[in-house]
Amino acid sequence: MGHIKQSIQIDAPVDRVTEIATDPNHWASWWVNLSEAKTVEGDGSAGTVVKHSYLMAGVPFPVTTRVVENTPTASGGKHVRIEFEGPLKGWQTWEYEPESNGTKVSIEIEYNVPGAAIGKFADRVLVERLQERAREHTLENLKLMAEGRAD
Repeated sequence: MGHIKQSIQIDAPVDRVTEIATDPNHWASWWVNLSEAKTVEGDGSAGTVVKHSYLMAGVPFPVTTRVVENTPTASGGKHVRIEFEGPLKGWQTWEYEPESNGTKVSIEIEYNVPGAAIGKFADRVLVERLQERAREHTLENLKLMAEGRAD
């Protein structure tokens, strides 16, 4: 299993960041290696199901993503848990917390590395490093979109 834990400070209010981040119709616009949704059932709240593909090590994998939690936190933030399945399986937790006149976004992801992706590079560590870099870029994309959006 691959495991990634990262965070970023975004100079935008929690509501703006979560409006972008939790809308499944726009995930592909900021999530690196994620295709446009083939189907979306729901609005990003718990129970939402999205079918799309994820590109890992140059190999597209069909993925079904389910939002299993999308709840407010005591501090005025939001906690989101997502599970995904298909050849690529795992879970993600997203924490959006007010901090320093902005939002601290923290993610934790655990996922399997499919054999086809490893076979392409023959090195699990390289695939995991590529995924770590892709998540860094994903957070940077979310930051750019949230900070660049006019109120």
